[in-house]
Amino acid sequence: MSDHDACLNIHYSAPDEIWDKIDEVYRSMEYYCKGEDCLTWQGQDIELYSSVEPGGIQISGEMPDEIWDKWYPELKAKLTEALGYEIGEPQDGFEFKHWKPYIKKASDIKEINKDKIVFRDLSEFTWSLFENRERDITAKPPFFRFSSPLIELRIIFECTGLFAGKKQRQEFREFMCRLDDLGINTLDLT
Repeated sequence: MSDHDACLNIHYSAPDEIWDKIDEVYRSMEYYCKGEDCLTWQGQDIELYSSVEPGGIQISGEMPDEIWDKWYPELKAKLTEALGYEIGEPQDGFEFKHWKPYIKKASDIKEINKDKIVFRDLSEFTWSLFENRERDITAKPPFFRFSSPLIELRIIFECTGLFAGKKQRQEFREFMCRLDDLGINTLDLT
């Protein structure tokens, strides 16, 4: 019998409908047995547990290597098909899908350069993460949206006061010019 400990790139912030799909995949796997505290797979010389951790879904426990070598790739393939993105171990380069967009205020930008943008809360996003780069000055509030299938960053422009609209448009245009100067082009959605 061999010990196994694997972490999969499924983020704890996934919505309920995703957890339902994951549960369906778990139930479809050989040796499935629902435990009291967590999902398990059990059999002769088999005792695996699944838990949701900050680093992803963790599958750990004991399973003979000859079974694991078939069972684990099947689990990843079924999860990939059910969730619509490639499931694997983050340390092997598999990216997390972030289900909720990151929404940041333009006023909270700490640093911006040709490689990345950093906010005052120290969250950092590299431009290479994003396939789509869009802007909409007519939205309420105006925003820039940077996205790819796995992540979305929305930068919003919020102002208050008598001249809030004018100030929003001014800050929006200044940010657009900063991006243009860095060679980061955005598609106008207006």
